Amino acid sequence: PQRRRRARPATRLVAEATACLAAVAGILVFRQQGTQAGTGVNLYTSAAPALIAVPAVIVVLRVYPLVLRGLLRGTSRNSGATAFLGLARAARTALTPALPAFALVLALSVTAFAGMVRDAVARGETAASWQAVGADATVMASALSTPGVQIYPAAERAASRVPGVTHAAAVWQANWSTQNDDQITGLVVDPASYAALAAATQGFPPLPARLLQPGRAGAPVPVLASPQAAAYLGHSASTLTSDGPVQPVRVQVAGVVPATQALPGTSAFVIIPRSALHSFAIPAAPVPVNELLLTGAGIDRTRLTAVVRTMIPEGGVTFRSDILNSLASAPLQHGTFVLFALAVVVAAGLGLAVMLVELALGAAEREVTLARLATMGLDERHRTRMVVLEVLPAVIAAAVAAWACAVVLPRVVAPAIDLSAFTGSSAAVALTPDVAAVALPLAGLAAVAAVALAIEVRTGRRRGVTASLRAGG
Repeated sequence: PQRRRRARPATRLVAEATACLAAVAGILVFRQQGTQAGTGVNLYTSAAPALIAVPAVIVVLRVYPLVLRGLLRGTSRNSGATAFLGLARAARTALTPALPAFALVLALSVTAFAGMVRDAVARGETAASWQAVGADATVMASALSTPGVQIYPAAERAASRVPGVTHAAAVWQANWSTQNDDQITGLVVDPASYAALAAATQGFPPLPARLLQPGRAGAPVPVLASPQAAAYLGHSASTLTSDGPVQPVRVQVAGVVPATQALPGTSAFVIIPRSALHSFAIPAAPVPVNELLLTGAGIDRTRLTAVVRTMIPEGGVTFRSDILNSLASAPLQHGTFVLFALAVVVAAGLGLAVMLVELALGAAEREVTLARLATMGLDERHRTRMVVLEVLPAVIAAAVAAWACAVVLPRVVAPAIDLSAFTGSSAAVALTPDVAAVALPLAGLAAVAAVALAIEVRTGRRRGVTASLRAGG
């Protein structure tokens, strides 16, 4: 018998080490395999939460008794009898055996995984809507891109004064040609207002407006260019010619920006300060405007649409919220999120069942202990606190393991998950741990456990101390 008792810890250690190594090996194979089109369901992707939960649960169960012993020693000197008795019961009882603990952590990991992917898709849809529109609302002088049609100053002022508009930037978008006849889209802007609007958008690099400040008279006009346009223009000064009513302008690339709000996409473009251009007919005449970018969380859609319909008859307005709603309400997203919701419900039910089973396993022994404490004069409030402290360490242990899984899970599954099907664009979507998806179910389970234990204490009081002691032998 003594040899058997000595062999049990060694056997458990070997089994736990084997389980950890098997889980790590599965994770490594998962990362190397990734996802392949047309191969059906990726079993490793589905198994990732379970593979990560295995070592997390084993480590927590190994550390759990040590932490409890330390807390017990501390409460024996500094706390009252209630805390000491609760922690002593937690250290004595097997409230977190491996299988229930694994089931509880796995349930929390599944909810974290579902919340993580859902949040990533939501962020991806938001990024895709910014990439598609460039602002919260974009007004074009002509819905059919008719040359020569413009937004007049009165219409520009009326649109910028619509309730909810916080930033407005006027743009003249036209085709320009380099000295080598390369075609470039020119975006003529006021650097200050365009930079302010750029700072209020998402998914685009900041606009270094300071680089667009004109130099001395006769010097080339500094412009910002896309990588392709910068390759066309080179490092030296170059002359650009527009198909609009403005004189050619001598420019030099002052900086490179990969994308910009006024022209979402990957076209070759240059951003030119408006003050550098002069009209053919009247040198002091303002440069025309054929695009207006507006930002604001609560833009009055009805007023803005009325302004465009009345003052820009050939124009059109695109709202970013419409693009975002079309992405969020697509059948693929709807079906996927329904499956995620079902997975969360099932995981929550599993976690609740595990918690209730663990409470039921120790109910008889707790009832006898509570009856004995009642005979010693411990009131109901302290008895409730004692049984809560008995269960609380197990809940905290599950929370630590679930939090570790939630932190590791994005790093493991990110290389194998492509969310572009949900966003409809190539915008990068990062997977980040979803703390709320773990904290909320865990708080619910803790609340259920506290209520169940309080009911158990009151039931024991109504049953009577003598009956409880007799039932406990």
